Amino acid sequence: MSTSSIGAVAARLDDVRSTLGASLTTLGQVEEQLEEYAGTLAALGEGSTADDLREATALAVIAREDLLRVFQLGSNADKSLERYRTRLVGAGSGTTATPRTTAKTTPAKDQEVAAAVERARRGDQTPVLPATAKPEDQRRYVQIDVDHERRIGALRYVGPLDDKGTDDEGTGDKGTEVGTWVTKGATRAKDEPPLYVDRATKREFPRDAAVPLDKLREALAEFRATGRRPRCVSWQDG
Repeated sequence: MSTSSIGAVAARLDDVRSTLGASLTTLGQVEEQLEEYAGTLAALGEGSTADDLREATALAVIAREDLLRVFQLGSNADKSLERYRTRLVGAGSGTTATPRTTAKTTPAKDQEVAAAVERARRGDQTPVLPATAKPEDQRRYVQIDVDHERRIGALRYVGPLDDKGTDDEGTGDKGTEVGTWVTKGATRAKDEPPLYVDRATKREFPRDAAVPLDKLREALAEFRATGRRPRCVSWQDG
């Protein structure tokens, strides 16, 4: 294949990836809407015997799960196209080309973030670990509770202390003790349902620990990526 032909194919691949990236962005937005709708329907259906409402709730959950699978397939297709383009351009130039990422390509979302929020909605507070947990990271984890109807949630972070008794945000993790922190937000009304640090023991988060659900997702994604106490939210001793 001539150099000009390779350039034309590479340009066409960039166009395809750009369109695919825009589609993935839209899919991500729809998935977030479906998650919200599923939570609202589940809250409305508590104690209800209406078969139609239960069916609608179940279908919303299934639709969201299917959408997540489509999103992942699209993301994998984009990665394959990127690898092919890199080999194609490299073969044409006789060198190894640097992968080109189009501006509109959306990186794959961390599926564990959405899964953790969904588990919490169902009452499962299994600790969330860093995406690339190492042996020394086992002392770092977060637990969450969410209130989908009010679009809020709270996080509890557990991590090692440094030799001064404060959060060890360095890379050494030399401390042997661990500390706990919970998110800090606006104080909630006393008549609002509590958020629980531990649903099994009915241990509640402080009334001022709630943050918007979108901010909770952002904090989870940051923790999954860094393994450190997220900086996108405020904290208090917990």
